[in-house]
Amino acid sequence: MDFCCGTTMSARIAPLTTDGGATLTDVPFLYCRTCGHMVIAPAVELDVAMYTHFCDTDGLQIASLYDVVDRSKIKMILQEYPEPSDAMVPLIAEEQIDHLLDVWNFASQINDETWIEDVKSSLFKLHKLLSEKHQLQEQS
Repeated sequence: MDFCCGTTMSARIAPLTTDGGATLTDVPFLYCRTCGHMVIAPAVELDVAMYTHFCDTDGLQIASLYDVVDRSKIKMILQEYPEPSDAMVPLIAEEQIDHLLDVWNFASQINDETWIEDVKSSLFKLHKLLSEKHQLQEQS
């Protein structure tokens, strides 16, 4: 999954703490700038699952994903999902709204009320976030 709220997510490196208390550093996550949703990058999801299991069962407290994944693979993920520049943010928001309205139209055509409500909810969240961001820009 590399889309959230109607636009491509960005990659970020962040630590991951397991249920067993181990910390795995240098984990690439896909991050949505609009709603903050994060998921482990699909290209390393299996590697992360296996290594966190290893860390938990062997009692490691801290480890780096670089121990089991080549740096070039992580670099490729970061290049594939770049962080958009601030100049692109208004275009991304407009793209998200257009995408959501297209989805709404399709959901209406097939009379899927649940999907329509999901789209409405996403549009309200997007509107709220954009309004808050606009208010913060006016204050500064």
